[in-house]
Amino acid sequence: NASFTSSMPALDILRVSQVDAGRLDAELVETLGAQLSRVVHAYDVLDDAPRGVWNITAEMRLALDVGLFACTTGINRPTPGQDLMNLRLRDERAWRAATARGDVAVKTGVEGEGLSVATRLAYGVVRCAGRYAWGKWQEKMLRERFDEDEGDSWKYRAWRLSQTAENAHAVASFVNFCVFLRHGSYPTLLDRALGARLVYQRPSMARVVDFEYLNQQLAWRELSELVLFTLPYLYSTRLRSSFGALTRPMSSSSSSSSASTQPRGGVTVQAYECVACGCREPVHPFVAEPCGHPYCYYCLRARMVDRTTCP
Repeated sequence: NASFTSSMPALDILRVSQVDAGRLDAELVETLGAQLSRVVHAYDVLDDAPRGVWNITAEMRLALDVGLFACTTGINRPTPGQDLMNLRLRDERAWRAATARGDVAVKTGVEGEGLSVATRLAYGVVRCAGRYAWGKWQEKMLRERFDEDEGDSWKYRAWRLSQTAENAHAVASFVNFCVFLRHGSYPTLLDRALGARLVYQRPSMARVVDFEYLNQQLAWRELSELVLFTLPYLYSTRLRSSFGALTRPMSSSSSSSSASTQPRGGVTVQAYECVACGCREPVHPFVAEPCGHPYCYYCLRARMVDRTTCP
C-alpha cells in the first residue's frame, strides 16, 4: 500500500475551481427558477387560471434539479459549472481499487471512470428528492406550528429531532469543508459519503486567470469611494468660506452674511441652506432654476417625485 501511494502522481485540484463549480450550478438553477416563476405568475393572473398555481416553487425547484441531474451527472457528464472549471466526477473508490490491482495505468492521475449506476442513483436521490422532502417537511412543521405544541406530543419531539439533525448536519458540513480546504477533495458531505471526487477533464488544460479586469474594477471602486467621501467636505459652507477668505482680498462685499443673495450663473441664489430639510450645509448641494433655492441632492430628488415646480 505504501509503494502504491508513493507511485501515484500528485493530484492537486484547485479548491477554488471546485467551489466555483458548485456556485455556478446553484446560480444557474436560481436563474432558471426565477424565469419559471415569472411565467407561472403571468399564468396565475389570468382569469381562467386555476387557483394555487403560484404555490409550486418547491415543485419547480425539484423539476429543475431533476432535469439538470438527468442531463449531466445522471449520464456521467459534467454539469455546466464543472465544465467551465474543467472538472468531472470520478468514482474514487473504484479507481483506487482498480489502480491497486494494476488494471489501470496511472499517467496523470486524472484517469478513471465516472460514477457507477448505483452511485449516480444515490447521488440523484439525495440531491433532488432528499432536498425536496426536507423542504416540504420544514414547511409542514412551520405551517402546523410543531414547536408550539405540548412537550410530550409527537409533533414537538419531531420538531426537536429535526432541529438536532439540522444542527448536526451544519456542524458536519463545516468540519467537512475544513478538511476539504486542508486536503483539496470532497467539498460536500455527499461527495465524501459516495466517494465522488472532482478531477480535471483534460490534464493539459491550464487554468488561466486574467487579473487585469479585476484590477481595473478595484481601482475604479476605490476611486469612487474616495470621491464620495470627499465631496461633502468640498461642498461644505464653512470650508468654502475659509478657503475663499484666504484666496481673495478683503472687500466690503464679502462681509455680507451667508443668507444674502449671490449671483451664480445668472440665477439669484437664496440663503445657502436646504429649503426642504433646513440643513445649513446641504449634502451635494443643487440649485433649482430659475428660483435659485438650494437643495440637498436627495431632498431635491424626493421633491421632484411629487411635484415638478419649486414651491
